[in-house]
Amino acid sequence: MALRTILIVSALWLIVAIVWASQSVLAANLQGNAVAVSDALRTAFVQTLPWIPVTLAIVLLTHRFPVTHGTWRRTLPVHLLAFPLLLYIENMLVVLGFWASQGAFRGIIPLLTGARMWTLSRLHVGALVYIAVAALTQGIAWYRRSRARELDLARIEGQLARARLDALTAQIRPHFLFNTLHTIGQLWRSGRAEEADAMLDHLGALFQRVQESTSRTLVSLAEELETVQAYLAIEAVRFRDRMRVEIHVDDAARGCTVPPLLLQPIVENAVRHGIAVSSAAGRIAVSGRVVHDRLVVHVEDDGPGMSGNSGRSGGTGLSNTRERLAQLFGDDHRLDIGSASGRGTSVRIELPARTATNGEDRRAPLEPTHAHRS
Repeated sequence: MALRTILIVSALWLIVAIVWASQSVLAANLQGNAVAVSDALRTAFVQTLPWIPVTLAIVLLTHRFPVTHGTWRRTLPVHLLAFPLLLYIENMLVVLGFWASQGAFRGIIPLLTGARMWTLSRLHVGALVYIAVAALTQGIAWYRRSRARELDLARIEGQLARARLDALTAQIRPHFLFNTLHTIGQLWRSGRAEEADAMLDHLGALFQRVQESTSRTLVSLAEELETVQAYLAIEAVRFRDRMRVEIHVDDAARGCTVPPLLLQPIVENAVRHGIAVSSAAGRIAVSGRVVHDRLVVHVEDDGPGMSGNSGRSGGTGLSNTRERLAQLFGDDHRLDIGSASGRGTSVRIELPARTATNGEDRRAPLEPTHAHRS
């Protein structure tokens, strides 16, 4: 039995004894009878302190034989037998306590007889105490089991959410890697072998960076920008002077945490649907800042806009980005797409501005959230 339980039970019965003694003194004084406080305390302690071991025995029995819907036929008889036995033992201790205060032991037979008399006279009190202690013990045990089940369910839901998030992240990696390998194949077939070799070198470096970042739930925006720049280095080989990249991100924003591969699929969409479909030179701009404790990131291009490519707002990369944001932030995020024909497309992401401290575990447990579609 836990020491905490023993101390709590002992403290409660000591309080009962003190209240009992105080009430006895007060009642005697109101009736004009003088009662010494020491005598009142001695009488109260003799009649209440024996309940301490008996209460602890009731607690043990209730833990061992709980009366529940499925077990009451087996456990209730145990308590019906234990009740008179424990009450008899308690009253034996009461009798011994009175004898000890008088400095005399009167024999076994008088002890058994006195205990029986006290048991019969206080049967109703003993029953109330036994039922109250058993009910309170079983209620606390039920509450603890209920809390444990809730924690287990929350842990399982968090594990499921993380598995879903990891699955979404895993889908993005082969998505853009496939597109990059397809581009390399096109360069080889068109006779641009040196450019294809350069893309392979960039791809190896990018793959290592992606592996490092996606092993965590959150990375700094600065790390995500490094991944984006590694990806754009690959596309720069393909488009040569046709693509201009501008990155303007505040220092405060660079320290904020974001899901890995948050920006890469959006930048990839800007390349595929903004740069690749236009014969003229194009621009891709990435900006980020912190506004009122919110991280706001924009990815823009000056391509033909979504009217020229209605599938721009879908696709594996962008749809998975939405799902991952919903898994991580619930309703506390926004992902908006704006576009005008001939004026390009802009993607705006808004997240809570949070930073990771040194040594912090960036794979902290997830809390289940309700999906939000921006």
